[in-house]
Amino acid sequence: MQRRRQVVNQDGAVVREVRRASWSPSQLVAVVAGILLVVPGGVGLARAGTSFSHLAFAHSQVAGLGVTPLSALAELAVGVLVLAGGAYPGSAKGTTSFFGVVLLAFGLIVALDDKPFFKNWAYTRGNGIFFIVVGAVLLVTAAVSPIFSSRRAVVVERASTSQADLQAGANSPPPTTAQPTGGTVVSNDPIQPVQYR
Repeated sequence: MQRRRQVVNQDGAVVREVRRASWSPSQLVAVVAGILLVVPGGVGLARAGTSFSHLAFAHSQVAGLGVTPLSALAELAVGVLVLAGGAYPGSAKGTTSFFGVVLLAFGLIVALDDKPFFKNWAYTRGNGIFFIVVGAVLLVTAAVSPIFSSRRAVVVERASTSQADLQAGANSPPPTTAQPTGGTVVSNDPIQPVQYR
């Protein structure tokens, strides 16, 4: 997205200032991470079913990772939030840092002891490692990713010589003319010489 503004500088030239919208690499990483969470969550929800009477009991698998309707809904919701947070550079950094910490910590817990998470979430050690990788990438990106913004000035129209002279003449003091004492004096007016007797 570009924003344009035209100004006239002191020399009388018309300058167009072009500002491009800021962006950050964390936006791209947020989009990729959001897709990696939304797609398995959506597929898992389709495979495990959407019967809310037994959200935690219908186990299924997506890309070798265990999933239940409950875990699929959770991954889908987190993925949508990460995607939404990646819309702007500032929010992308905040979103990637927050969800990076959450996914990294949760992944470590699941990877170290997956038994409490298997019955209701169908999570195994593989799910924990997946969350660790996604969380670590998000966290590192939030820490090192800068925000880029650019501004460029382009001279659209330069002031003509007559305009520059007029402007210079307006700023200079009026010329002084000496009183004539005799003879022929050429006036400042280039039309006719003036005769004095």
